[in-house]
Amino acid sequence: MSILMKNKKLLSLVIYLACILPLCVTHAIAANKPSIVICGTTWGKLSGPSLPNKGFVADLVLRVFQHAGYEAKYEIVPWARCIAGVKELKYDLVASAWHGDEIDEEYNYLNDILIDSINFIVPEGSTIKSGNIESFYGLHVGMVRETTGIVEAFSKEDRNNLNISYTANLSSLPKMLIGKRFDAIVGDPVNLNEVMKEQGLNVHHKLITLQPPLKTNIQAPIISKKHPNKDQIISDFNNSFRILVSEGMYDDLITLHDYQANYPK
Repeated sequence: MSILMKNKKLLSLVIYLACILPLCVTHAIAANKPSIVICGTTWGKLSGPSLPNKGFVADLVLRVFQHAGYEAKYEIVPWARCIAGVKELKYDLVASAWHGDEIDEEYNYLNDILIDSINFIVPEGSTIKSGNIESFYGLHVGMVRETTGIVEAFSKEDRNNLNISYTANLSSLPKMLIGKRFDAIVGDPVNLNEVMKEQGLNVHHKLITLQPPLKTNIQAPIISKKHPNKDQIISDFNNSFRILVSEGMYDDLITLHDYQANYPK
C-alpha cells in the first residue's frame, strides 16, 4: 500500500512539473528578452501617434525586432531630439534615416528599408516651374531641421544663395508654405501630400512637386557607433528582416497603411 502511495505521489509530482516547467521557461525567456527603445518623428504615413501601429516605418521596425526576439518600444519625438538621443544613447535606434555623409560619421545603418525622392515643392500658381536649385537662389525655402538627407543636397554655394529656414517637424511645412511664409519647401512629396490630407489642406489648396528631384534618398534604421550592442542588434535585425521580406511583409504593410512604398528589391 505504501509503495502505491509513493508511486501516486511521484506521478503527481511529475505531472505538476510537466505543467509548471514550460511556464517557468516561458517567463525566463520573456525576462531575458533584450529590450530596446526606438525613436521616430511624425512623418506622413511613415510615423505618427494616430496611425495604425504608429505608421508604416514604426510597424516595419517593430515587426522585425519582435521577430528577432526583442522587446521593442517606439517613441515619437521631434526629429532633432531623436537623432541626438540615439547619438547620446538615450535611445537605441532611429527607426529610419536617410543615408548621408553626416550620418556616416556617427551611426551605422541597418538594412535599407525605403527609397524616396527629395524635391522642391511650391503652391499651385507659383511662377517657378523648374526644380533646379538655381531657380530658388535669393528665395525663402523651408525644410525640417537636422534632416541631413535634405541638407546634403545643397552645396555650400547653394546654402549661401538660399534663404533657408528650419522647422521642428514635417507637419508645419505645408501650412507655412500656404501661408506664404516660404516661397518653396523641400522634402519627400509623398509624405508631404499625406500631411496635406491629414490636415484637410488638400480641399482648398494644391502643392506642386517640381522636377527634376534634388536627389533620391535611401532610408534605413540607424544606431550609434558607440552603442555597446550595435553589432548584435544589426545582425539580428538584418536576419529577421530578410525572413519577413521573403514572407511578404511589404505587401502586408502596403495594404494596411495604404502607402505605395518604394523599397529595395
